[in-house]
Amino acid sequence: MQRYYSQETGNTYLQGIHQVPAGAVPITEAKYQEVIANPAPGKIRSHDANGLPILIDPPAYAPSVDDLCNRIDTAADAARRAVAGDPLRAVEYDRARLAAEQFAAADYQGEVPAMVAAWAINGRTAQQAADSILAEAAAYTHALELLRTTRLAAKEQIRTLMAANQAAQAQQVANQTIASIEAAVAGIGNNS
Repeated sequence: MQRYYSQETGNTYLQGIHQVPAGAVPITEAKYQEVIANPAPGKIRSHDANGLPILIDPPAYAPSVDDLCNRIDTAADAARRAVAGDPLRAVEYDRARLAAEQFAAADYQGEVPAMVAAWAINGRTAQQAADSILAEAAAYTHALELLRTTRLAAKEQIRTLMAANQAAQAQQVANQTIASIEAAVAGIGNNS
């Protein structure tokens, strides 16, 4: 039974069993087995000048603007999670910062706020605990500001480069930005 291949449909047809579409060309059983039934892993189907299927290497990965920007956003999200742990911990850190600010504004006098007292351990005085909380909060705030400005600037640069058909440079910007994001949070919050 003769087998036919249609480049238009990408399917094979057996004469006498299927209705063979116009434009279909005869294909050998060996070619069918090699290209359609058992294609080599990692190859994709294309067509030769006669319309017969052939296997070729897939085109190189070409990320889109969204792909590159999403990689940066994902890295920034992971960095924020690494610093704060979870959203409720970020709230806890912010409340501790507020309590430490109030205690410092009162010249470290009066009742020690519970959020500060909780850190006044292992020989730390209440003032040292408050100062430690404020220093960590400043580092955390600086890291968040750096993450935001780095992330947004890189995404804009990527959009510009991709619009100018400079995909390799855009990928390089994405890779460098991700490395900068990871470095920006090293030793801060839960990363310490």
